[in-house]
Amino acid sequence: MERLGDDELTLVLRGLDQQRDRKSCARVCRQWRRIEALTRTSLRVIDPFSLPQFLPRFPNLTALRTDTPISDAHLHLIARSCPDLRSLIFNVRRSLTDLPEKPQSDDLTDTGLGALALGCQKLQHIALRNRRGVGDSGVVDLVKRASDLSDIDLAWCSKVSDRAVAEIGNLTSLFVLCLRGCFLVTDIGLTHLANRPSSRTLTALDLSECDRITDAGVCELKMLPCLEKLSLADCGPKVTDVGGSAIASIDALRSLDLSWLINLSDATLFELSRKCKKLEELNVTGCELITGAGVLAFSNHAYMKNLVLASCYGVSMEDVVQTVRASPLLRYVGLDKSLRGWMSTTVQENIGPSYEIYWL
Repeated sequence: MERLGDDELTLVLRGLDQQRDRKSCARVCRQWRRIEALTRTSLRVIDPFSLPQFLPRFPNLTALRTDTPISDAHLHLIARSCPDLRSLIFNVRRSLTDLPEKPQSDDLTDTGLGALALGCQKLQHIALRNRRGVGDSGVVDLVKRASDLSDIDLAWCSKVSDRAVAEIGNLTSLFVLCLRGCFLVTDIGLTHLANRPSSRTLTALDLSECDRITDAGVCELKMLPCLEKLSLADCGPKVTDVGGSAIASIDALRSLDLSWLINLSDATLFELSRKCKKLEELNVTGCELITGAGVLAFSNHAYMKNLVLASCYGVSMEDVVQTVRASPLLRYVGLDKSLRGWMSTTVQENIGPSYEIYWL
């Protein structure tokens, strides 16, 4: 058998989907090792401290992932070595003992993120969950240089505030934005987001646990006409029916999480059922003011598929059964465990085998 040329070997390796197969090929000889590295487009980093030894071998990476602490020096190396990166997923696990204001030692900061922005301007997707050294200046640098960003996840980046959100609002291709747990974000940030170019493209927005938001900011969200998925879970007592009724005017909404908004009542559900005709998923867990009347408003709703009602103590099993039987597409209902003892065999038969009840 004749020795394969680089072009032929490249075609072979590009046809391999499994990482273990690519690793096996890299062990064949030096040529195969070199071509495998040149054709590799994605990489997961287990030990960032070994990056200087192996990263230069992979100049054509478009996706990089790690879930461990990584230093600014490593980000400088990535910026120099991987100019074609499109996806960067640097999420880390959230520990219950972590202090929100305290970043992990030797983890990335705005300085490293600024270097990354300079070297990786083709980025489209970046996820930095729980990277608590990341703040406004790093995000602003990134957004200004990587203008094609379409998916940004900054969940629990506790230094991110309205300044960063204002700059994010200038993106013209942004589809997904997660600000979960960014408690410095206020109504001012939402106003920027709703009145800048990203308002015309944004389809998914997660503001859960942003407890400085009030009705004033939530009302601004009606300026996002393409928004299909929205979470306001745990946003605190200052989000009421005023904000809930305002977001009901977003015609494109398909998924909505309003869980633990304790001042939300049936008035919001009445507006949602009447105006959000495309709504498929609704979570009102912990909204104690909601009663059966609000749930029954979704009877005969044309698109509703998933309805979560855990800890809604004003809702009875009769209300649930009636809503389920009158909703053509409803298949998933999440209910509080306290109601389980009230579900008789007759009730289960009335609901039918095609519906799933989950006890939460």
